[in-house]
Amino acid sequence: MSTGSEALNRTVNDWLGLISSGRLRLPSFQRGTAWDRRRVQSMIETIVRDLPLGITLVLHVGDEEQFHSRPLETAPETVVTVTEHLLDGQQRLTALWRALKDNNERESYFVHIPNLDDNPDNDDDRMTVKVQPVSPDGEGGRKPRWVDDPVQCLRQGLIPVRLLDPDHDDTDAWVQKATAPLEPGDDLTDIVEYKKANDLVRTKRDHLNKIIRPMRETVKHFNLPYLRLPASTPRDVALSVFVNMNTNARPLTAYDIIVAELENRTGRRLHEMVHALNAHAPAIGRYLSVSEAVLQTSALMQGKQPNQRGFYDMDLHSFAQSWDSMTLGLTRLASLLEESGILDAERVPSVVPLPVAAAILAQAAPDGDARAVADRLARRYLWSSFFTTRYENAAATRAAADYRNLRQVLDGTGKEGDVSVFDRTQYPLPTIAELMAARWPKSKRTLSRAVLATSTYFGARDFADDTKVSAVNIRQREYHHLFRDKLLGDAGIDSFLALNCALITWKTNRTIGRLDPIAYLEARAGRAPDDRDVRDRLESHLVPYERLANAGPYPDIKGEELRAAVKPDFDAFLSVRAELVLQLATELCDGRQPHLRDVLDASAGREEVR
Repeated sequence: MSTGSEALNRTVNDWLGLISSGRLRLPSFQRGTAWDRRRVQSMIETIVRDLPLGITLVLHVGDEEQFHSRPLETAPETVVTVTEHLLDGQQRLTALWRALKDNNERESYFVHIPNLDDNPDNDDDRMTVKVQPVSPDGEGGRKPRWVDDPVQCLRQGLIPVRLLDPDHDDTDAWVQKATAPLEPGDDLTDIVEYKKANDLVRTKRDHLNKIIRPMRETVKHFNLPYLRLPASTPRDVALSVFVNMNTNARPLTAYDIIVAELENRTGRRLHEMVHALNAHAPAIGRYLSVSEAVLQTSALMQGKQPNQRGFYDMDLHSFAQSWDSMTLGLTRLASLLEESGILDAERVPSVVPLPVAAAILAQAAPDGDARAVADRLARRYLWSSFFTTRYENAAATRAAADYRNLRQVLDGTGKEGDVSVFDRTQYPLPTIAELMAARWPKSKRTLSRAVLATSTYFGARDFADDTKVSAVNIRQREYHHLFRDKLLGDAGIDSFLALNCALITWKTNRTIGRLDPIAYLEARAGRAPDDRDVRDRLESHLVPYERLANAGPYPDIKGEELRAAVKPDFDAFLSVRAELVLQLATELCDGRQPHLRDVLDASAGREEVR
């Protein structure tokens, strides 16, 4: 969509007039000044030498400001009508304003003219801009004191940049003071010598004026071009343009903008609100960036898309008013994920559906049968999202659409069949072949992580110490090959498949080598008390014990002979485990909370039929 922007010219003099009158202001979401002294020096040199400077961006203000605004740093607060918001160019215009007004409490800028400098060692090749750090002297002045002493400045060949301010012409007064020591004293009675001294002073003053006044004219008429967005530019478009043009070392995010806008509109401080939420419900941060999650969830609750445009379109008063319910939804989401054996962000199959589920839970009953209905719907939605391709494209648009339909289901005004992600014709569950082909779950592929999520659903008891996986120990778990990587590699078979992975701790020697699967696992289990114990541990990961127990042995054979021996066992193992995963996935995508034995028995029944 075209914004109808215009490329225009404007002099420094006009820019300063807009700033001083208050007609040009900063949107409140702009951060503070960030330029260092070197960049300010470089900009002033560019202007004084009349070289091109980068373009600026403003948003024309119509009848009403789209954003809360504030003056540029140290600019006066006025009550005139605001005509423009400065979207890009804050750093250069603020730096220029402060240098010309000489109102920076930490530094003062000067133009160094080599032929005015009494020190021959300071004969630079050309005019340069110098910066002098300053500090208050405790008596209303500044240290070092020479910065405000024209005589000492002139001896160093330094012309204060404030003399170049088009709004104030202090040139004559400064020149008079700087050259005052050259004036003939009352004790000079010789008329000829007195006239000679007077002529010398006048010549010096004329010389200084011929240096300073052309610089003043250069600065005054220097062209600082800009792009102007019309007042009709939609708010979200203006913000997007601003974010895209922002060139700070740490560019602004939508969150940064909402922080400023929320405080200006409601007085609420989002940083403090998020900090309190992190302290109250730290589990949320295991799955999502909390700052991003609160925006996504709130946008959905207001019927907006969970993306930048949706954030900018939010009603911030509603955002603040619904904060408690929104955070309750995120807290319930974290509990739901933990109860399902998904314990951290690294193992979440997809983050796209999480804010949707949180928004649903935020507006559902907190207890009783109504809570059970909402939790079931959220579980069904999450697992359906994990095991289908619903969010492979246009994720934000689809998330918003699914939220609306899910909300109607809870309200009793819609049917579950209206929720697209539940449509098994359009979004079927994966086939056995697709599950068998799913890649290693360390990747960010949704299906691969969904397979891993089913393997931790029933506790994923460790092969060695028999502990269940938990939010506390998940970081100590490692991705391990059930059929050894070395065994499959020697046989020329790809080992990095999701179905060949289990999350266990490292308790035994990693150099077990090419042992047959069950021998390897029994070794990892530290010679568990009996086969039943090993079986139980494996089955808690949805690993079919019998298919591992019947694999091998593989004597000292190599090449095609080894491949011919291993591949049928490996394929049979993958097929049976895929059946187990699909059986559990089917139950979960229906919103149920199945028992492990039900899944194992259902899969065993199908295998007997075959």
